[in-house]
Amino acid sequence: MNIKKNRLIAKLLTVTCVFVILAACSSNNGNNGNNTSPSPSADPTTAASESPAESTEPALDPVKLTFLYPVAADPGPDQKLVNDEINKYLQEKINATVELKPLTFDEYEPKLNAMLAANENFDIAWSSKGWLGNYQPYIDRGAYLEITDDMLAKYAPEARANIPDKFWPDMFAADGKVYGFPIYQVAAKQKSLIIQKRFIDKYNLDVSTIHSYADIEPFLQTLKENEPDVVPLGLAQNSRGMYVDNAVAGTDGSPVYYKKDDPAYTLWTYLQSANDRLPYYQKLHDWYEKGYINQDAPVLQNINDLKAKGNVAVSIEFTSKPGGEIGEKAINGGNDVVYVPISDSYFTGIASAMHVINKNSKNPERALMLINLLNTDKYLYNLICNGIEGKHYEKVDDTTIKPIEGSGYAPNGDWVFGNQFNAYLKPGMAADTWQKTIELNDNAVVLASSGFGVNEENIKAENANINAVKNEYETALETGAVDPNKVLPEYVAKLKASGQEKVDAEVQKQWDAFLAQKGLK
Repeated sequence: MNIKKNRLIAKLLTVTCVFVILAACSSNNGNNGNNTSPSPSADPTTAASESPAESTEPALDPVKLTFLYPVAADPGPDQKLVNDEINKYLQEKINATVELKPLTFDEYEPKLNAMLAANENFDIAWSSKGWLGNYQPYIDRGAYLEITDDMLAKYAPEARANIPDKFWPDMFAADGKVYGFPIYQVAAKQKSLIIQKRFIDKYNLDVSTIHSYADIEPFLQTLKENEPDVVPLGLAQNSRGMYVDNAVAGTDGSPVYYKKDDPAYTLWTYLQSANDRLPYYQKLHDWYEKGYINQDAPVLQNINDLKAKGNVAVSIEFTSKPGGEIGEKAINGGNDVVYVPISDSYFTGIASAMHVINKNSKNPERALMLINLLNTDKYLYNLICNGIEGKHYEKVDDTTIKPIEGSGYAPNGDWVFGNQFNAYLKPGMAADTWQKTIELNDNAVVLASSGFGVNEENIKAENANINAVKNEYETALETGAVDPNKVLPEYVAKLKASGQEKVDAEVQKQWDAFLAQKGLK
């Protein structure tokens, strides 16, 4: 590609566009056409190149952006090679380059915190509700930039047009504003056990008989007795949470849970559910004592570090979705896996993965233009997800690719980079994977809690104390490492002493006001 020649052509076209726009402005009183965004079905590459952000500017000065995001493991030695290829493309599209900064799951939060504390420059980061880069707490500390409707209309209209309006309230923070752009993917999921297929086949496990975590116990015993080099159930700090109460509505990371049959949507708190959880904790402790669970579970930060060895027979997945087994195969040392659901399907919202802009970014508009491209431009999205065609993957057909083993680039994180419905299918994924996922989203029941966030201004001190107590007790209980008969009462007592009841009362107050505003109370 002759980059200098293309840039010259682009500049000439831009000058032409300026004269066209000036002529148009005389008849529309300066309206820039933001209310007539291209259809989501329009070609994303064409749409992105014709966005108002580019056409209304005589020229875009070159800028350098920085993008932080989490990965399960090191993407490989060709990270820079792919980054350079991305920059060639971005210079043509928005006259920008981006420095990609992948960080492993256990590195991500400390690095993000350190960069924010030091006012170190970066532009885009990955965030979620209830996990890494936790949305509301970082907003409360002023870390993320508000993304207004006007900004979206000007710099990311195509990406916004692809998000169903019924899901958009999930992006609202406690103050009713939006500080991130969602990575659109599956929005309705099930908790599942991930079981390596080779062990299912070897021991004739009938997965149709497994409906809860407890049902897997005989299989774990068989593995322990016959597979000395295998971890029957792999757990870590970031993989706990097999407890399921199908009578309660709420999602992982949600600020509220309520009983499904409660017309008043009364808050269902951890203090109220602690006794219900006791049998679950007892079972986990029994398994830990018997060696079914890896003994380093309470101190292991990232379960994928253990799974990568290929010897974890069973693990937990919170976001099981159509085609997800292919990504899990790569994480599990190349071994085929099977999802076995242990919960009802539940709506998770679209804020479980998003891109945010640093409030101190020097180029927030260009950052949003890059976010727009990551969510609409199929070439760019698949370049960052899969690398360079012929070197890191081969095309099977127009919709499917085959990664080249040991190629030097494998981030295995399509859900990190942008709209996943623009992704190539991988070997083993059904041709209708994205169609089924979209249908799953469209049929998802949006919970009453969608769009609710907690303003923590009046409970900051209590939440800080509660989080310290949770860090002390919760992981140990959730991995089976301690005796819950002794530890759970102590944990509950410390939660109360730290102000949990005050926090619950404040959340209930805000929840009631939210319900009243929605006409549900």
